[in-house]
Amino acid sequence: MALAERWRSNSLTIGVGMAGSGKTSLLHAGVIPQMTDGNSELLPPGRLSYDPAFPFGSLPAHNLYTLALLRSWSPGDTAGRLAGVTVRDFVRHRAERGEGVILAAIDQGEELLGDAGSRRMARRHFLIELAEALRVEPRLHLLLLTRDEAFDEIAEVLGYGARYEISGLTRQGAIEAVEKPVASVGRSFADGAAEQIVTSLQVNVSAGRGEPSRSGTDDRVVPALLQVVCSWMWNALPADLDVITPRDVSKFGDAGLALAAHCGHVIAAVADEHDLPVTKLRSWMLSTFITEYGSRGTAYEGPAATAGMPNPVARALEDRHLLSVQLKSGLRWYELQSDCLIVPLREATEQRPAYVSPQEHLEAAGRALTRGDLDLAERFAAEALRAARETDHQIRARANSLLGNVALDRGNPGEAAGHYRLAATLYEAARDRESVARQLAATGQMLLAQGQAADAVDQLRAAVSRQPNDPVLQTELGLALWQLGDGRGAVAVLTSVLGIDGGNTLALRTRGEILASIGDASDAMRDLDRVPLGDMPSSRAARGLALARLGDRSAASREIEDALSEAPRNGPVLLYAAQASEVGGDEGTTEKLALRAVDAMDPPLSPQHRNLALKLARRRPSPG
Repeated sequence: MALAERWRSNSLTIGVGMAGSGKTSLLHAGVIPQMTDGNSELLPPGRLSYDPAFPFGSLPAHNLYTLALLRSWSPGDTAGRLAGVTVRDFVRHRAERGEGVILAAIDQGEELLGDAGSRRMARRHFLIELAEALRVEPRLHLLLLTRDEAFDEIAEVLGYGARYEISGLTRQGAIEAVEKPVASVGRSFADGAAEQIVTSLQVNVSAGRGEPSRSGTDDRVVPALLQVVCSWMWNALPADLDVITPRDVSKFGDAGLALAAHCGHVIAAVADEHDLPVTKLRSWMLSTFITEYGSRGTAYEGPAATAGMPNPVARALEDRHLLSVQLKSGLRWYELQSDCLIVPLREATEQRPAYVSPQEHLEAAGRALTRGDLDLAERFAAEALRAARETDHQIRARANSLLGNVALDRGNPGEAAGHYRLAATLYEAARDRESVARQLAATGQMLLAQGQAADAVDQLRAAVSRQPNDPVLQTELGLALWQLGDGRGAVAVLTSVLGIDGGNTLALRTRGEILASIGDASDAMRDLDRVPLGDMPSSRAARGLALARLGDRSAASREIEDALSEAPRNGPVLLYAAQASEVGGDEGTTEKLALRAVDAMDPPLSPQHRNLALKLARRRPSPG
């Protein structure tokens, strides 16, 4: 297969196709089975979405896309172990295990296109990380599959690589896709039967009459729609039918009926999700995407709406393969996925929304959160809570954890802490100690963000008591003690973590920062020189402080300046810079940097460290 060969031969291959073109199926069923040779390491397929109910407030600072990818590439590792690990570091460690090529894939790269403001910077940093990994590790061969509309944004950072177009199934490929699954369960198609199914999906619009006309042309077949028709027929076939004839296809596998039912189900589901009348959504589909001549119409996506309909509705219809998107002049233009949907859409009846279970509401909330649609995620999570029984502790806990993530994304740690705390109580009722510990840790982190270090320490101690061997929870406890002002106690906790996991980068960075701040410069350098600091400005500033204490002012100045240029409003960075200036005897610069540290909000200093900054600025510390 051409795509498999490109993956083997190139450091970057980008497979591009519209929604429903079969990219995921091609990866799993077509490409990966061909990559099993003894000279390379094949990682599990990667995704950029994450478990939306995992309490991400429980983890130290991390890039959500990086963490999601590494968790899928290394499913045996915990989220806590991978938080803070860069793609470059991960690939470097894998490369040290052998000498062959590392074959890594990312499916559904369009998941990077969430519109939430907080995610724009995260996705940019993630792509830069990925580009850096490709640059420094030539043994990494990356295959990235994405929709067309995401290609330019991804390629702008990664490079264009070896592009491969995925444009649906050829006629012969579609026939094989119909026949092979049936053969695996002891059934078969008579001559012409599978071809009949495929022909029904190869539809062209006659320009003169404006009516769809079936033909046997070699137009591509949309895999998602082929699956709809085959599933419809499969469910209708008699159980004792072994050989499927063309007559059986006509009787049980009518493509028009299958696609009309599919259109009705999708419109009802999307209308229900977005609180719209089914009649209104169906009328909009008909008037917008079928012209008066019976051909496909188009509509572009504006800042908030597409032909008068909110953009999330159009995107939901794209996700469900009724609409497809093309980029023209920088705009997203929607149209029906295929000509073969024109008649079924006209003939689709208005249906009532199907029953949606609490789990399905929760999954919809997760999809919305992944896209960055926080309002919709909140609504679906609330629906899951309303539909769940009081005894559905796991569902209710996951819904509250997801709501905590929504609040965290909105920058509301107080609200997030309330949801995480309730989720911990519900997990306790479900006797899920690991999840209880993670929710308590998230609560503690939210309390830290609000400057409530003492209460945060209590929550984190409770988390550690439930998972005493979790190095991430121990590290977070050390961080909380540090913010409470107990530097020596924090160092003791982190030293215990490193006694179990000597290469824990988060614990090394954290202990190095603390040691630099409290004056143990040589020990700080030993820690900070063992870990990469390129994407951690506070650690680089702490290294600059340690260098200043050791008398290397030139190197100290370079580290401090680099950290300040990258994070000019970062409280810890400014505090370490002020301490380094004090070591150098520059009172004026010390006072200016300390005052900036006091006012910093990205992130702010803890109350104890804010008082330290006030002392450096020769101001009166806050009481308590």
